[in-house]
Amino acid sequence: MRRLKTILQVALALLVLAVLAGGLGYLWLRGAPRSVPEGQPPLARLDTSSLQAFRETFNAHRQEVRILAMLSPT
Repeated sequence: MRRLKTILQVALALLVLAVLAGGLGYLWLRGAPRSVPEGQPPLARLDTSSLQAFRETFNAHRQEVRILAMLSPT
């Protein structure tokens, strides 16, 4: 009986920690600054209307090192 109580207490503590971590993560995502450091070009959203301009800009700098980072919430 005592072992079951201990297991339940640990499970409850882990659940509370998970909910707390999820809540803090949500708050950080909602309140995090959406700006870039001074001197850095602004972030861009890539969609069907901006794809051709992006492709032309990317390919115009073939002699330089280029990095493409695609971030997704999934």
